[in-house]
Amino acid sequence: MNEHERNPCNYPRCMAVPNGPHCPRASSCKPHEGKRYRLVECPPEAIANPPCPGDQPPPCPPPAPVDACGSPMPNPKRPQRPAGHETGRTADPTGLTKNDLEHPNPPGTWGGPRKDMPLPYLMIRAFPGDLGARPLNRPFWESPDIFILPNVHPSAAPTIPKTLGSVAVAHQPNTLYAHVWNFGHGAASEVLVEFYWCDPSLGINAGSANLIAQTTVTLGAKGSGHAHAVVKCPVPWRPAFLNGGHECLVVRVWDNPSDMCGMPTFDAASNRHIGQRNIHVVMAGASPAQPTRAKALPGRAGAATAPAANLKALAMPLILRVGALYQEPAQITVERIPAHDMPWLQLRSGERGRFPATATPTGAALLSSPFAAGSGPSMLGLSAKHCVSGEDQAVAFTTSDAAPEKGQAHVYRISATQGGVLCGGYTVVVMGQ
Repeated sequence: MNEHERNPCNYPRCMAVPNGPHCPRASSCKPHEGKRYRLVECPPEAIANPPCPGDQPPPCPPPAPVDACGSPMPNPKRPQRPAGHETGRTADPTGLTKNDLEHPNPPGTWGGPRKDMPLPYLMIRAFPGDLGARPLNRPFWESPDIFILPNVHPSAAPTIPKTLGSVAVAHQPNTLYAHVWNFGHGAASEVLVEFYWCDPSLGINAGSANLIAQTTVTLGAKGSGHAHAVVKCPVPWRPAFLNGGHECLVVRVWDNPSDMCGMPTFDAASNRHIGQRNIHVVMAGASPAQPTRAKALPGRAGAATAPAANLKALAMPLILRVGALYQEPAQITVERIPAHDMPWLQLRSGERGRFPATATPTGAALLSSPFAAGSGPSMLGLSAKHCVSGEDQAVAFTTSDAAPEKGQAHVYRISATQGGVLCGGYTVVVMGQ
């Protein structure tokens, strides 16, 4: 390593100064891209010319942190929830004044911490124990507050489903529910709850969300005994199995005008008003469109079933749209996780702390190279991670794992990150038969 690479800030270089009798070489500088820094590179004859009197060389700019795909941390172009501001007015013992009434705070400005104001603080949890702090940099697409009652029309569905971890039946009426919360010190008299479905996708925005129905509920303040409720969607959801997987569900909750949904409108990682369920549960070896039992052994139809080792965990690849990237690349990764690292599975078992056993890996979990969404998958370039650039891209997930045994499960998380910050994901659970 030469001195140029060891200490670029001490290395002589051209200066951005006007041309003149003492600076004839200033215009001969040319850009140079370093591995960890940006500087300018000078011809030898320019280095020999001293800088103009009074001019100081600019310091090296701090390196822009990037991830393995070259995306900044975080992506500044991705919509974020605007930061709020506090005036400290609520701590003033004076109380409400005429000036407070005549000069209300501008949008996004509060008299004190938002959660401590006498207002509703509505949310849908992203994980058990979620209290609404955002943004999140952990899986936010496995909400424990979105439920499905399969093959039942809302007109015949109970107020609260008996089981919370069920999955939808394709092309049949299914009833949706959302568990909504008010952690604020003010009641919410007309809470709007909106139910949406989306094509299988890692990232969701307004362009990919399809409204199913809206309904309202009243919630009391925190500590009232009525600060949360399970809300039933009044319209049935008839999902399709698209590209080998379940469609995704999104629920939004907000109150007008005391706790609006705000921005970003469909980002569950940044907005506590949004819950997301990107979960695909399938029985091992079953076709996504028509779940089936294990195959009978040849020559003994109807007598015995094939051992799990003869079945593959997935019958076909699952195609996932990457979602909007906002002009920066993203790293798409698939990883196999222990079943107990997915809290949502407790809803399926119906018992706190009870999970299926983690199946022993016998193959690999892989993603295809990215391809244009809607063009059909190319199962080339299989790898556990890919860099994706551009909009309207998709990847295909597949695994060579054998089917898990009864009581076991393979759990795969596919995630999208930009600069190390999660921006989308989808979880696949393969249950043993």
